[in-house]
Amino acid sequence: MFRIAQKASIKYLECFAEKELDFVIHAFCTRQGGVSGGSFASLNVSAREGDGNDHVRLNFESIAAAFGITVSQFLPVHQVHRDGVWVVDGGTPLSAHDPPPECDAVVTDRPGLALCIKTADCVPVFLVDPVRRVIGAVHAGWKGTALQIVEKAVGEMVQRFGARPSDLFAAIGPAIGPCCYEVDTGVYHAMSNHPERDSFFHARREEGKWMLDLFLANRQQLLRSGLPPERIRTADHCTACHPELFFSHRAQGGNTGRQLNFIMMR
Repeated sequence: MFRIAQKASIKYLECFAEKELDFVIHAFCTRQGGVSGGSFASLNVSAREGDGNDHVRLNFESIAAAFGITVSQFLPVHQVHRDGVWVVDGGTPLSAHDPPPECDAVVTDRPGLALCIKTADCVPVFLVDPVRRVIGAVHAGWKGTALQIVEKAVGEMVQRFGARPSDLFAAIGPAIGPCCYEVDTGVYHAMSNHPERDSFFHARREEGKWMLDLFLANRQQLLRSGLPPERIRTADHCTACHPELFFSHRAQGGNTGRQLNFIMMR
């Protein structure tokens, strides 16, 4: 379902090709096509890790130009690895002068807003309701996954906008895979509220070590929320296995950039 595409210098992944979803622009960007250098080469969109603000600005401008939108349409959040969901409806005031809220998911029924998630191993998830015309973007690392942030984002779409889970499409983008994501017992116990926990953890021979499948953990949350299995797509691109395409916090020892994932209604 996922394919690699390119606009101008920007290489990205896309997956929603159905005619009923042609009102949506979306991209899981790779790290290719920007101006940053060194560990941040080249399409880094975060200055928090040490890259220059000018580089980050130019990279955002390149992405915006490639997709025919403006930088002011990007709606970022301050990701904090928790379970807050920002609901942006017609009455939500937005100002470029206000700092983005601390949350890890955002849903909206407003066209022209590019909901942004920055990742370097965590899971980006897009949600689309073609009936109610509502979209969502979710940042799900292990902490957000443990707190069931994907389920909570779906719940906000249902409660605030009248969405039906059976109408939703979901895309689980590139993230660190179960081939590379070793975690400890603390992470395993943090998922104790997930009934399918033992299906997405695989014990290592070393005591207290596990391999975690974040793709599957978030897919199961979507299934529990009522999404039909055929409407859930998973990229299965491991960020740690493909350093030429993606930033990876784990593979690069924490010294790396962030790629942009965004979704917007026309």
